[in-house]
Amino acid sequence: MALLNSAKREINAKIVFFGAPCSGKSSLLRFIHGKLKQEFRGPLKTAGGSQKRLFFFDVMPPELGEVNGNRVRFHLYTVHGEVADPATWKMVLKGADGVIFVADASPDGFAATRRSLEDLREIFRGYGQDISTLPFEMVCNKSDLPDAVSADDLRCELGVDATALPCSAVTGEGILSALSRVVKSVLRNLRDRQSSHCGGVEGLTEDVEETRDDAVVAQPPGHGLAFDRSCVSLQEPVSPAGAPQLSLVGTPTVNGGVCRMTLAVRAGDRESRYTLTVALDPEPTDG
Repeated sequence: MALLNSAKREINAKIVFFGAPCSGKSSLLRFIHGKLKQEFRGPLKTAGGSQKRLFFFDVMPPELGEVNGNRVRFHLYTVHGEVADPATWKMVLKGADGVIFVADASPDGFAATRRSLEDLREIFRGYGQDISTLPFEMVCNKSDLPDAVSADDLRCELGVDATALPCSAVTGEGILSALSRVVKSVLRNLRDRQSSHCGGVEGLTEDVEETRDDAVVAQPPGHGLAFDRSCVSLQEPVSPAGAPQLSLVGTPTVNGGVCRMTLAVRAGDRESRYTLTVALDPEPTDG
């Protein structure tokens, strides 16, 4: 879900590039980053412990316009290579506003592509969502190979009810078009939400923290903290009479290397609650 930073008058939206290992997700993200004007995008960053599997950056082109006076910053994410822990992708996809599914068009890539699509659907089912309700595009990477499977054939074999675009991380074919379509769909959803609330942005969740730009969306294990801000109202922004007070609610739980706890932030007579998720990612040891 998009986050509103009312202090900066920014809406932060997340787009995730998902696909099988070696389908070319991180190569496509690098290509996009290299094509965008430097003044409109942040640096390409990596995270995730010693293996640096998480790739991400943000972009805010001025031609995108505003939503109710708020600029829209898009955060683009993917995870590189083989992912041993399914929780990594679950955390990256949590709260995603749009998805670009990267299919492998090479002759040997179909089985892995089909498995990854099922994984994607299963993750969103776990969040009570269906990918058909999200801004979604399918790109068929490696379409520049002489024996590549056609995009239409891949779409039919996978049963994807969406346009499939031929794509190449080498030439850049298709990827910018797919990203543009997802961005426009996300913006349309944000503006529709604004219209349904009589010009407001009540459908968004507010980012009430003053944080660095790369911390405004939920992060996967190995990359810090993830907040569920579902209890924050946008209608009346927090205006504390004194310093906010932070307290722990209940008992923290640890499951599968992930610690979760509920925090209450009280400012004056108002209280908001957040779920804090901390990934316990041990540092590698020598020898």
